Amino acid sequence: MNRRIIILTTVLLLLGLLGIATVQVFWLQKAIQYSEQNFDKNIFQALYDVSNEIDKLKVSPLISEAMGAKDINSKIKGDIIMRTIDEEGKPTSLFYNDSMTAEQYAAIREQIEEAMPLQIDNLQQLMAEQMVSLTPIQELLDTTKLASLISKALASKGIEICFRYGITEFAPNNFVLISKNTPFGELYKTKYFIELFPRSIIDQKKTLRLFFPHKSQYIYASIWQIIVSSVFFFLLTVAAFILAFKIIFQQKKLSDMKNDFISNMTHELKTPIATISIASEMLKDNTISADSNNRKKYANIIFTENKRLANHVEQVLQIAKLENGELELNKADRHLHLIIESVAERFLLQLEELGGEIILDLEAKNDIFKVDELHFSNMINNLIDNAIKYNDKQPLIKINTYNIITGIVIEVSDNGIGLSKENQAKIFDKFYRVSKGNVHDVKGFGLGLSYVMSIVKGHFGEISVESKLKEGTKFKIQIPNNQTE
Repeated sequence: MNRRIIILTTVLLLLGLLGIATVQVFWLQKAIQYSEQNFDKNIFQALYDVSNEIDKLKVSPLISEAMGAKDINSKIKGDIIMRTIDEEGKPTSLFYNDSMTAEQYAAIREQIEEAMPLQIDNLQQLMAEQMVSLTPIQELLDTTKLASLISKALASKGIEICFRYGITEFAPNNFVLISKNTPFGELYKTKYFIELFPRSIIDQKKTLRLFFPHKSQYIYASIWQIIVSSVFFFLLTVAAFILAFKIIFQQKKLSDMKNDFISNMTHELKTPIATISIASEMLKDNTISADSNNRKKYANIIFTENKRLANHVEQVLQIAKLENGELELNKADRHLHLIIESVAERFLLQLEELGGEIILDLEAKNDIFKVDELHFSNMINNLIDNAIKYNDKQPLIKINTYNIITGIVIEVSDNGIGLSKENQAKIFDKFYRVSKGNVHDVKGFGLGLSYVMSIVKGHFGEISVESKLKEGTKFKIQIPNNQTE
Protein backbone atom coordinates (compact mmCIF):
# COMPACT_ATOMS: atom_id res chain seq x y z
CA MET A 1 0.00 0.00 0.00
CA ASN A 2 1.34 3.39 -1.00
CA ARG A 3 2.73 5.40 1.91
CA ARG A 4 1.07 8.61 0.71
CA ILE A 5 -2.32 6.92 0.57
CA ILE A 6 -1.87 5.68 4.16
CA ILE A 7 -0.91 9.17 5.35
CA LEU A 8 -3.84 10.74 3.47
CA THR A 9 -6.27 8.16 4.86
CA THR A 10 -4.94 8.69 8.37
CA VAL A 11 -5.31 12.48 8.12
CA LEU A 12 -8.87 12.17 6.74
CA LEU A 13 -9.87 9.76 9.51
CA LEU A 14 -8.43 12.03 12.19
CA LEU A 15 -10.18 15.07 10.70
CA GLY A 16 -13.44 13.12 10.57
CA LEU A 17 -13.04 12.04 14.18
CA LEU A 18 -12.24 15.60 15.24
CA GLY A 19 -15.28 16.88 13.34
CA ILE A 20 -17.59 14.34 14.96
CA ALA A 21 -16.21 15.20 18.40
CA THR A 22 -16.72 18.93 17.75
CA VAL A 23 -20.32 18.44 16.61
CA GLN A 24 -21.06 16.17 19.59
CA VAL A 25 -19.65 18.69 22.04
CA PHE A 26 -21.59 21.53 20.35
CA TRP A 27 -24.93 19.72 20.61
CA LEU A 28 -24.25 18.60 24.16
CA GLN A 29 -23.58 22.21 25.12
CA LYS A 30 -26.83 23.23 23.42
CA ALA A 31 -28.73 20.50 25.27
CA ILE A 32 -27.23 21.63 28.59
CA GLN A 33 -28.06 25.27 27.85
CA TYR A 34 -31.65 24.39 26.94
CA SER A 35 -32.03 22.25 30.07
CA GLU A 36 -30.63 25.07 32.23
CA GLN A 37 -32.95 27.64 30.62
CA ASN A 38 -35.93 25.37 31.21
CA PHE A 39 -34.78 24.89 34.81
CA ASP A 40 -34.47 28.66 35.34
CA LYS A 41 -37.91 29.26 33.84
CA ASN A 42 -39.55 26.72 36.16
CA ILE A 43 -37.70 28.07 39.20
CA PHE A 44 -38.84 31.66 38.59
CA GLN A 45 -42.40 30.48 38.04
CA ALA A 46 -42.20 28.55 41.31
CA LEU A 47 -40.84 31.66 43.07
CA TYR A 48 -43.76 33.68 41.72
CA ASP A 49 -46.21 31.08 43.04
CA VAL A 50 -44.54 31.10 46.46
CA SER A 51 -44.71 34.90 46.55
CA ASN A 52 -48.44 34.79 45.81
CA GLU A 53 -48.99 32.19 48.51
CA ILE A 54 -47.15 34.35 51.05
CA ASP A 55 -49.30 37.32 50.02
CA LYS A 56 -52.44 35.33 50.74
CA LEU A 57 -51.32 34.10 54.15
CA LYS A 58 -52.48 37.14 56.21
CA VAL A 59 -54.18 39.62 53.88
CA SER A 60 -57.87 38.54 54.02
CA PRO A 61 -57.88 37.51 57.70
CA LEU A 62 -56.23 40.80 58.64
CA ILE A 63 -58.93 42.89 56.88
CA SER A 64 -61.77 40.94 58.42
CA GLU A 65 -60.27 41.21 61.90
CA ALA A 66 -59.36 44.90 61.67
CA MET A 67 -62.61 46.20 60.15
CA GLY A 68 -65.19 43.66 61.31
CA ALA A 69 -66.13 43.18 57.67
CA LYS A 70 -68.32 40.39 56.40
CA ASP A 71 -68.40 41.32 52.72
CA ILE A 72 -66.69 44.02 50.68
CA ASN A 73 -67.31 44.90 47.04
CA SER A 74 -67.57 47.70 44.51
CA LYS A 75 -70.83 47.86 42.59
CA ILE A 76 -70.02 51.11 40.88
CA LYS A 77 -66.50 51.84 39.67
CA GLY A 78 -64.70 54.01 42.23
CA ASP A 79 -67.29 53.48 45.01
CA ILE A 80 -66.54 51.53 48.17
CA ILE A 81 -69.48 49.51 49.52
CA MET A 82 -69.09 47.42 52.67
CA ARG A 83 -71.50 45.38 54.77
CA THR A 84 -70.44 45.35 58.44
CA ILE A 85 -71.91 44.37 61.81
CA ASP A 86 -72.84 47.03 64.36
CA GLU A 87 -72.44 46.89 68.15
CA GLU A 88 -75.74 45.04 68.55
CA GLY A 89 -74.79 42.42 66.02
CA LYS A 90 -77.05 43.76 63.27
CA PRO A 91 -75.77 44.07 59.67
CA THR A 92 -75.12 47.63 58.53
CA SER A 93 -74.28 48.72 54.97
CA LEU A 94 -71.90 51.61 54.45
CA PHE A 95 -70.93 53.36 51.27
CA TYR A 96 -69.16 56.49 50.17
CA ASN A 97 -69.60 58.63 47.07
CA ASP A 98 -69.54 62.45 47.06
CA SER A 99 -71.58 62.75 43.89
CA MET A 100 -74.54 60.64 45.02
CA THR A 101 -78.00 62.22 45.55
CA ALA A 102 -80.38 61.19 48.31
CA GLU A 103 -82.44 59.13 45.87
CA GLN A 104 -79.33 57.28 44.63
CA TYR A 105 -78.25 56.67 48.21
CA ALA A 106 -81.66 55.16 49.10
CA ALA A 107 -81.69 52.95 46.03
CA ILE A 108 -78.19 51.62 46.59
CA ARG A 109 -78.82 51.07 50.29
CA GLU A 110 -81.79 48.89 49.35
CA GLN A 111 -79.61 46.92 46.90
CA ILE A 112 -76.90 46.38 49.54
CA GLU A 113 -79.34 45.05 52.11
CA GLU A 114 -80.65 42.47 49.64
CA ALA A 115 -77.27 41.54 48.09
CA MET A 116 -75.45 38.15 48.43
CA PRO A 117 -72.05 37.91 50.17
CA LEU A 118 -69.52 40.01 48.27
CA GLN A 119 -65.75 39.80 47.46
CA ILE A 120 -62.97 41.98 48.82
CA ASP A 121 -62.71 45.27 46.97
CA ASN A 122 -59.43 46.16 45.20
CA LEU A 123 -58.84 49.16 47.40
CA GLN A 124 -59.31 47.18 50.61
CA GLN A 125 -56.96 44.56 49.09
CA LEU A 126 -54.30 47.20 48.60
CA MET A 127 -54.82 48.59 52.08
CA ALA A 128 -54.47 45.12 53.58
CA GLU A 129 -51.30 44.45 51.59
CA GLN A 130 -49.72 47.62 52.94
CA MET A 131 -50.53 46.55 56.48
CA VAL A 132 -49.15 43.04 55.93
CA SER A 133 -45.98 44.28 54.21
CA LEU A 134 -45.13 46.26 57.31
CA THR A 135 -45.40 43.16 59.47
CA PRO A 136 -42.07 41.41 60.26
CA ILE A 137 -41.77 38.33 58.09
CA GLN A 138 -41.14 36.13 61.14
CA GLU A 139 -44.70 36.91 62.31
CA LEU A 140 -46.20 35.85 58.97
CA LEU A 141 -44.51 32.44 58.58
CA ASP A 142 -41.73 30.23 59.91
CA THR A 143 -39.04 28.12 58.18
CA THR A 144 -41.20 24.99 58.21
CA LYS A 145 -44.09 26.75 56.48
CA LEU A 146 -41.78 28.47 54.00
CA ALA A 147 -39.99 25.20 53.16
CA SER A 148 -43.37 23.56 52.60
CA LEU A 149 -44.52 26.34 50.26
CA ILE A 150 -41.27 26.15 48.24
CA SER A 151 -41.35 22.34 47.99
CA LYS A 152 -44.97 22.41 46.85
CA ALA A 153 -44.27 25.08 44.22
CA LEU A 154 -41.21 23.20 42.87
CA ALA A 155 -43.10 19.90 42.78
CA SER A 156 -45.88 21.54 40.73
CA LYS A 157 -43.19 22.29 38.11
CA GLY A 158 -41.86 18.75 38.19
CA ILE A 159 -38.66 19.70 40.04
CA GLU A 160 -37.35 17.58 42.87
CA ILE A 161 -34.04 18.97 44.04
CA CYS A 162 -32.30 19.91 47.28
CA PHE A 163 -32.58 23.66 47.95
CA ARG A 164 -31.55 26.29 50.47
CA TYR A 165 -33.62 29.42 51.10
CA GLY A 166 -33.61 32.71 52.91
CA ILE A 167 -35.62 35.92 53.19
CA THR A 168 -33.96 39.32 53.46
CA GLU A 169 -35.48 42.51 54.86
CA PHE A 170 -34.39 46.16 54.62
CA ALA A 171 -31.08 45.18 52.94
CA PRO A 172 -30.05 42.51 50.38
CA ASN A 173 -27.69 40.83 52.87
CA ASN A 174 -29.90 41.13 55.95
CA PHE A 175 -31.32 37.59 56.25
CA VAL A 176 -34.15 37.47 58.77
CA LEU A 177 -35.29 33.94 57.85
CA ILE A 178 -32.92 31.29 56.58
CA SER A 179 -32.69 27.50 56.26
CA LYS A 180 -30.12 25.40 58.10
CA ASN A 181 -26.62 24.83 56.69
CA THR A 182 -27.04 27.56 54.10
CA PRO A 183 -23.92 29.36 52.80
CA PHE A 184 -24.70 33.10 53.06
CA GLY A 185 -22.34 33.97 50.22
CA GLU A 186 -23.96 31.61 47.74
CA LEU A 187 -27.44 32.65 48.80
CA TYR A 188 -26.52 36.33 48.43
CA LYS A 189 -25.08 35.80 44.93
CA THR A 190 -27.90 33.58 43.66
CA LYS A 191 -29.90 34.70 40.64
CA TYR A 192 -33.02 32.96 41.90
CA PHE A 193 -34.84 35.58 43.98
CA ILE A 194 -38.14 37.46 43.99
CA GLU A 195 -39.43 40.48 45.89
CA LEU A 196 -42.27 39.82 48.31
CA PHE A 197 -45.27 42.15 48.54
CA PRO A 198 -44.42 43.93 45.27
CA ARG A 199 -47.38 46.36 45.60
CA SER A 200 -46.20 47.65 48.96
CA ILE A 201 -45.92 51.45 49.01
CA ILE A 202 -43.20 51.33 51.63
CA ASP A 203 -40.34 49.29 50.19
CA GLN A 204 -38.89 47.17 52.96
CA LYS A 205 -36.90 44.98 50.46
CA LYS A 206 -38.43 41.72 51.59
CA THR A 207 -36.83 39.25 49.16
CA LEU A 208 -37.05 35.47 48.93
CA ARG A 209 -33.82 33.87 47.70
CA LEU A 210 -33.18 30.25 46.63
CA PHE A 211 -29.89 28.42 46.20
CA PHE A 212 -29.48 24.94 44.69
CA PRO A 213 -26.21 23.26 45.80
CA HIS A 214 -26.67 20.34 43.38
CA LYS A 215 -27.94 22.27 40.39
CA SER A 216 -25.24 21.01 37.97
CA GLN A 217 -25.87 17.37 38.89
CA TYR A 218 -29.61 17.94 38.40
CA ILE A 219 -29.08 19.54 34.98
CA TYR A 220 -26.82 16.71 33.81
CA ALA A 221 -29.15 14.08 35.26
CA SER A 222 -32.07 15.55 33.31
CA ILE A 223 -30.23 14.91 30.03
CA TRP A 224 -28.26 11.79 31.04
CA GLN A 225 -29.73 9.78 28.17
CA ILE A 226 -28.43 12.28 25.63
CA ILE A 227 -25.00 12.41 27.31
CA VAL A 228 -24.67 8.62 27.61
CA SER A 229 -25.81 7.97 24.04
CA SER A 230 -23.48 10.67 22.67
CA VAL A 231 -20.48 9.34 24.59
CA PHE A 232 -21.34 5.73 23.63
CA PHE A 233 -21.61 6.43 19.91
CA PHE A 234 -18.53 8.64 19.96
CA LEU A 235 -16.51 5.89 21.64
CA LEU A 236 -17.96 3.43 19.12
CA THR A 237 -16.74 5.68 16.33
CA VAL A 238 -13.31 5.98 17.96
CA ALA A 239 -13.13 2.19 18.27
CA ALA A 240 -14.06 1.85 14.60
CA PHE A 241 -11.35 4.35 13.64
CA ILE A 242 -8.76 2.56 15.78
CA LEU A 243 -9.74 -0.74 14.19
CA ALA A 244 -9.45 0.87 10.76
CA PHE A 245 -5.98 2.18 11.63
CA LYS A 246 -4.98 -1.23 12.90
CA ILE A 247 -6.21 -2.95 9.76
CA ILE A 248 -4.48 -0.41 7.54
CA PHE A 249 -1.12 -0.85 9.28
CA GLN A 250 -1.54 -4.61 9.42
CA GLN A 251 -2.23 -4.65 5.70
CA LYS A 252 0.79 -2.42 5.12
CA LYS A 253 2.95 -4.71 7.22
CA LEU A 254 1.58 -7.82 5.50
CA SER A 255 2.19 -6.20 2.12
CA ASP A 256 5.79 -5.44 3.08
CA MET A 257 6.31 -8.99 4.36
CA LYS A 258 4.82 -10.45 1.19
CA ASN A 259 7.08 -8.28 -0.92
CA ASP A 260 10.02 -9.42 1.18
CA PHE A 261 8.86 -13.03 0.81
CA ILE A 262 8.57 -12.72 -2.97
CA SER A 263 12.03 -11.16 -3.13
CA ASN A 264 13.55 -13.89 -0.99
CA MET A 265 11.67 -16.64 -2.81
CA THR A 266 12.83 -15.29 -6.16
CA HIS A 267 16.42 -15.29 -4.93
CA GLU A 268 16.11 -18.78 -3.41
CA LEU A 269 14.61 -20.18 -6.61
CA LYS A 270 17.04 -18.40 -8.89
CA THR A 271 20.09 -19.90 -7.17
CA PRO A 272 19.31 -23.58 -7.90
CA ILE A 273 17.97 -22.69 -11.34
CA ALA A 274 21.21 -20.86 -12.18
CA THR A 275 23.28 -23.75 -10.83
CA ILE A 276 21.27 -26.27 -12.85
CA SER A 277 21.63 -24.09 -15.93
CA ILE A 278 25.41 -23.89 -15.57
CA ALA A 279 25.72 -27.63 -14.94
CA SER A 280 23.56 -28.31 -17.99
CA GLU A 281 25.76 -26.06 -20.13
CA MET A 282 28.79 -27.98 -18.93
CA LEU A 283 27.23 -31.30 -19.86
CA LYS A 284 26.41 -29.97 -23.30
CA ASP A 285 30.11 -29.26 -23.82
CA ASN A 286 31.46 -32.46 -25.36
CA THR A 287 34.98 -31.85 -24.13
CA ILE A 288 33.72 -31.87 -20.55
CA SER A 289 30.94 -34.44 -20.78
CA ALA A 290 33.26 -36.93 -22.43
CA ASP A 291 34.85 -37.52 -19.05
CA SER A 292 32.63 -39.85 -16.98
CA ASN A 293 33.75 -38.23 -13.74
CA ASN A 294 32.66 -34.83 -15.01
CA ARG A 295 29.32 -36.19 -16.16
CA LYS A 296 28.75 -37.75 -12.75
CA LYS A 297 29.81 -34.55 -10.98
CA TYR A 298 27.50 -32.26 -12.92
CA ALA A 299 24.66 -34.76 -12.89
CA ASN A 300 24.88 -34.84 -9.08
CA ILE A 301 24.84 -31.02 -9.01
CA ILE A 302 21.70 -30.96 -11.15
CA PHE A 303 20.08 -33.66 -9.00
CA THR A 304 20.94 -31.86 -5.73
CA GLU A 305 19.83 -28.43 -6.93
CA ASN A 306 16.67 -29.86 -8.42
CA LYS A 307 15.86 -31.48 -5.08
CA ARG A 308 16.57 -28.22 -3.35
CA LEU A 309 14.25 -26.43 -5.77
CA ALA A 310 11.54 -29.01 -5.19
CA ASN A 311 11.90 -28.60 -1.42
CA HIS A 312 11.37 -24.83 -1.72
CA VAL A 313 8.25 -25.30 -3.81
CA GLU A 314 6.95 -28.03 -1.48
CA GLN A 315 7.47 -25.82 1.56
CA VAL A 316 5.35 -23.07 0.05
CA LEU A 317 2.66 -25.55 -1.00
CA GLN A 318 2.55 -27.13 2.44
CA ILE A 319 2.03 -23.75 4.08
CA ALA A 320 -0.77 -22.95 1.63
CA LYS A 321 -2.44 -26.27 2.43
CA LEU A 322 -2.10 -25.65 6.15
CA GLU A 323 -3.69 -22.21 5.80
CA ASN A 324 -6.61 -23.65 3.83
CA GLY A 325 -7.02 -26.61 6.17
CA GLU A 326 -6.30 -29.02 3.33
CA LEU A 327 -3.16 -30.62 4.76
CA GLU A 328 -3.79 -34.06 6.16
CA LEU A 329 -1.31 -35.43 8.67
CA ASN A 330 -0.64 -39.15 8.38
CA LYS A 331 -0.14 -39.90 12.05
CA ALA A 332 1.25 -43.18 13.30
CA ASP A 333 3.13 -44.39 16.37
CA ARG A 334 6.72 -43.27 15.99
CA HIS A 335 9.81 -43.11 18.19
CA LEU A 336 10.42 -39.38 18.45
CA HIS A 337 13.99 -39.91 19.61
CA LEU A 338 14.84 -41.73 16.39
CA ILE A 339 13.36 -38.93 14.31
CA ILE A 340 15.29 -36.28 16.26
CA GLU A 341 18.56 -38.21 15.96
CA SER A 342 18.04 -38.67 12.23
CA VAL A 343 17.42 -34.96 11.66
CA ALA A 344 20.36 -33.91 13.87
CA GLU A 345 22.68 -36.16 11.87
CA ARG A 346 22.00 -34.16 8.70
CA PHE A 347 23.57 -31.06 10.26
CA LEU A 348 26.72 -32.68 11.63
CA LEU A 349 28.85 -31.85 8.60
CA GLN A 350 27.61 -28.25 8.45
CA LEU A 351 28.23 -27.77 12.17
CA GLU A 352 31.68 -29.28 11.87
CA GLU A 353 32.59 -26.71 9.22
CA LEU A 354 31.37 -23.92 11.52
CA GLY A 355 33.19 -25.32 14.56
CA GLY A 356 29.89 -25.94 16.34
CA GLU A 357 28.16 -28.98 17.79
CA ILE A 358 24.77 -30.41 18.59
CA ILE A 359 24.11 -32.10 21.93
CA LEU A 360 21.25 -34.56 22.36
CA ASP A 361 19.93 -35.17 25.86
CA LEU A 362 16.92 -37.38 25.18
CA GLU A 363 15.72 -38.39 28.64
CA ALA A 364 12.05 -39.06 27.95
CA LYS A 365 11.32 -42.65 28.93
CA ASN A 366 8.29 -42.81 26.70
CA ASP A 367 8.98 -41.34 23.25
CA ILE A 368 6.35 -43.24 21.24
CA PHE A 369 3.66 -40.82 20.05
CA LYS A 370 1.31 -40.56 17.11
CA VAL A 371 2.94 -38.08 14.72
CA ASP A 372 3.34 -37.46 11.02
CA GLU A 373 6.96 -38.47 10.55
CA LEU A 374 7.60 -36.24 7.51
CA HIS A 375 6.20 -33.05 8.99
CA PHE A 376 7.57 -33.74 12.46
CA SER A 377 11.03 -34.16 10.89
CA ASN A 378 10.61 -30.91 8.97
CA MET A 379 9.59 -29.16 12.20
CA ILE A 380 12.78 -30.24 14.03
CA ASN A 381 14.78 -29.48 10.89
CA ASN A 382 13.51 -25.87 10.80
CA LEU A 383 14.32 -25.28 14.47
CA ILE A 384 17.91 -26.57 14.07
CA ASP A 385 18.34 -24.66 10.80
CA ASN A 386 17.26 -21.39 12.49
CA ALA A 387 19.64 -22.06 15.40
CA ILE A 388 22.49 -22.18 12.88
CA LYS A 389 21.35 -19.28 10.69
CA TYR A 390 20.75 -16.84 13.53
CA ASN A 391 24.08 -17.29 15.26
CA ASP A 392 27.08 -14.97 15.23
CA LYS A 393 29.46 -17.42 16.90
CA GLN A 394 30.23 -21.15 16.92
CA PRO A 395 26.77 -22.78 17.16
CA LEU A 396 25.98 -24.82 20.25
CA ILE A 397 22.62 -26.53 19.89
CA LYS A 398 21.01 -28.63 22.61
CA ILE A 399 17.98 -30.85 22.21
CA ASN A 400 16.51 -32.52 25.25
CA THR A 401 13.29 -34.35 25.97
CA TYR A 402 11.40 -35.35 29.09
CA ASN A 403 8.00 -36.70 29.96
CA ILE A 404 5.24 -34.86 31.77
CA ILE A 405 1.88 -36.16 32.93
CA THR A 406 0.12 -35.04 29.77
CA GLY A 407 2.78 -36.07 27.25
CA ILE A 408 6.31 -35.19 26.17
CA VAL A 409 8.32 -31.96 26.07
CA ILE A 410 10.95 -31.29 23.41
CA GLU A 411 13.34 -28.38 24.00
CA VAL A 412 15.59 -26.98 21.29
CA SER A 413 17.99 -24.32 22.58
CA ASP A 414 20.94 -22.45 21.08
CA ASN A 415 23.53 -19.78 21.88
CA GLY A 416 22.57 -17.52 18.99
CA ILE A 417 21.75 -13.83 18.71
CA GLY A 418 18.52 -14.18 20.69
CA LEU A 419 15.21 -12.44 20.23
CA SER A 420 13.79 -9.16 21.50
CA LYS A 421 10.42 -9.08 23.25
CA GLU A 422 8.88 -7.60 20.11
CA ASN A 423 10.27 -10.35 17.89
CA GLN A 424 9.19 -13.09 20.30
CA ALA A 425 5.59 -12.00 19.88
CA LYS A 426 5.81 -12.11 16.06
CA ILE A 427 8.14 -14.93 15.05
CA PHE A 428 5.28 -17.37 14.48
CA ASP A 429 3.51 -14.97 12.10
CA LYS A 430 3.51 -15.94 8.46
CA PHE A 431 6.21 -14.21 6.36
CA TYR A 432 7.79 -12.63 9.44
CA ARG A 433 11.59 -12.79 9.43
CA VAL A 434 14.02 -11.67 12.12
CA SER A 435 16.87 -9.57 10.81
CA LYS A 436 20.43 -9.50 12.04
CA GLY A 437 20.76 -5.82 12.75
CA ASN A 438 18.78 -3.72 10.31
CA VAL A 439 19.41 -5.94 7.28
CA HIS A 440 17.79 -9.25 6.39
CA ASP A 441 21.03 -11.03 5.58
CA VAL A 442 19.68 -14.49 6.38
CA LYS A 443 18.05 -16.23 3.46
CA GLY A 444 14.65 -17.84 3.75
CA PHE A 445 10.96 -17.37 3.10
CA GLY A 446 9.88 -16.37 6.59
CA LEU A 447 7.64 -19.43 6.67
CA GLY A 448 9.72 -21.75 8.86
CA LEU A 449 8.34 -20.94 12.32
CA SER A 450 4.85 -20.38 10.95
CA TYR A 451 5.10 -23.90 9.55
CA VAL A 452 6.41 -25.19 12.89
CA MET A 453 3.46 -23.61 14.72
CA SER A 454 1.00 -25.17 12.26
CA ILE A 455 2.51 -28.65 12.64
CA VAL A 456 2.49 -28.39 16.45
CA LYS A 457 -1.17 -27.35 16.39
CA GLY A 458 -1.87 -30.17 13.95
CA HIS A 459 -0.66 -32.54 16.69
CA PHE A 460 -2.79 -30.63 19.27
CA GLY A 461 0.38 -29.46 20.99
CA GLU A 462 1.75 -26.17 22.22
CA ILE A 463 4.93 -24.25 21.47
CA SER A 464 6.56 -21.41 23.39
CA VAL A 465 9.77 -19.45 23.16
CA GLU A 466 12.21 -18.09 25.74
CA SER A 467 14.99 -15.81 24.60
CA LYS A 468 17.45 -13.08 25.56
CA LEU A 469 19.35 -10.90 23.15
CA LYS A 470 22.92 -12.09 22.53
CA GLU A 471 22.39 -15.06 24.87
CA GLY A 472 20.33 -17.48 22.83
CA THR A 473 16.85 -18.92 22.34
CA LYS A 474 14.93 -21.92 23.61
CA PHE A 475 11.85 -23.40 21.91
CA LYS A 476 9.68 -25.66 24.03
CA ILE A 477 7.23 -28.02 22.31
CA GLN A 478 4.64 -30.09 24.16
CA ILE A 479 2.99 -33.05 22.40
CA PRO A 480 0.04 -34.55 24.33
CA ASN A 481 -0.63 -38.25 24.82
CA ASN A 482 -4.24 -37.97 23.81
CA GLN A 483 -4.37 -35.84 20.67
CA THR A 484 -7.99 -34.72 20.71
CA GLU A 485 -9.47 -31.24 20.67
